Amino acid sequence: MSTLDTDLFLALNAGANPNPYIALFAIAVTRFAILLVPCYIVVLWIQDSRRRRLLAFALVLALVIAIVLSFLTGLVIFRPRPFMAGLGNSLVEHRPSASFPSNHTLVFAVCATVLALVRQYGTACLATVIGLVVAWSRVYVGVHYPSDLLGGIILAVPAAMISLAVTARYGTAVITIAESLQYRLTSSLPKFGRR
Repeated sequence: MSTLDTDLFLALNAGANPNPYIALFAIAVTRFAILLVPCYIVVLWIQDSRRRRLLAFALVLALVIAIVLSFLTGLVIFRPRPFMAGLGNSLVEHRPSASFPSNHTLVFAVCATVLALVRQYGTACLATVIGLVVAWSRVYVGVHYPSDLLGGIILAVPAAMISLAVTARYGTAVITIAESLQYRLTSSLPKFGRR
């Protein structure tokens, strides 16, 4: 598996002389696509629908669970990133942390899984497509092996399922408290209007 993983990495990585347009696209995706997730969660929250706010809560909780699982996995199975092993060509700077699993892939896999489990199939498909492009970009720019992407996908499933179970039991109470806090904060802000 390790040899296959390395071979796949070298086949998908940018290499010594990458196409400048593909390289620019991959760098942009790997740096900025992740911002779509918090933006989507904020949009869900501000729509002022209890159902959408519950979904926003489920997504946030699932992401927190997934990142904790990822951190613990990285401690148990520490694998150096490709550039730390002198493999391939790295197009972006990255701290020398654990390569396995890919957190970027994990984030989109969590979103896609949560959305699919609540039957938001269209948005789940969109998250999957964007996630696949992000996953490719992480290998192309030289910061992950293909198996790191698979690790992110695998961790996403239990994180999503635990989050939805907690949301079903406690979500409404948490949302009610959050809405109350939001109301208090916004009502205490000064009102800016015409005099």
